Amino acid sequence: MIIRALAPASSANLGPGFDSAAAALELWNELEVETEVEFGVEISGEGAEELPRDATHLALRAFSVFAPVEGCRFRFVNRIPLERGLGSSASAIALGLVAGAAVGGVAADPGELLVKGSRLEGHIDNLAAVLYGGVCVAWTRDGPHAARIAADMPLAPVLVVPAARTNTALSRSGLPFTVSHHDAAETVAAATMLGAAIAGGNATLLRDAFHDRLHEQYRSTQSPLLESVRADLPPGASGVTLSGSGPSVVVWAEPDCVESVVAALEELVPPSATVLPLRVAQAGAHIQ
Repeated sequence: MIIRALAPASSANLGPGFDSAAAALELWNELEVETEVEFGVEISGEGAEELPRDATHLALRAFSVFAPVEGCRFRFVNRIPLERGLGSSASAIALGLVAGAAVGGVAADPGELLVKGSRLEGHIDNLAAVLYGGVCVAWTRDGPHAARIAADMPLAPVLVVPAARTNTALSRSGLPFTVSHHDAAETVAAATMLGAAIAGGNATLLRDAFHDRLHEQYRSTQSPLLESVRADLPPGASGVTLSGSGPSVVVWAEPDCVESVVAALEELVPPSATVLPLRVAQAGAHIQ
């Protein structure tokens, strides 16, 4: 048997939605699994020279939740850059989960996969978006839980991906243990606006929601593109958010201004950075 699984990239936080909001993105990793053969792992694309080729691979660990990895050959095609804040780990977990469930003959819905995957992925916001597709909110109270609140964003994401990487654990270590009541209140207001804007498809409200005081200001030194792009935002762009823990940023463009925003960003950012216009992925991880 040969099965083929796909899983999208994701951008978490979306500004004030710290550790709770994320959108799936049309940048897909693939996994082909062949059963009843000699065990092996093949990797092409991003991370091909550094990712493990044994059962410690994150996707294989997720696969083993539903089916044994022995007697299977795994072929990965990776398009999501590693350690750039684009959910490469969540995508790997989702690939393993949906492929393992298919091989194991288990009919698991995204909510069940989220629970299984949360044991491997500490940040369920990314994993929720990758599993459900669209735009999701996630929470851990009596959880983990997630809900897909929209199929799309009212503004178009244009990613700016630097060559440098950021370690998520290191990035989180720079966040303070406490914040001021003022900063917390401002972020709560912005997060409320964020959810309303996404669910209601309101681009004007979304533009005003891109205001965070919980994490972006503390991560800007490791993600210099955030401040440089925000200081020189191209016409037709309504805001900038740090993608996950960075260092990639998302410039949110008016849908009819994407081409001009891309052209302006290519002039603005360093040549080593990649400007990548994407769409929100309507589908989550699935078997093709």
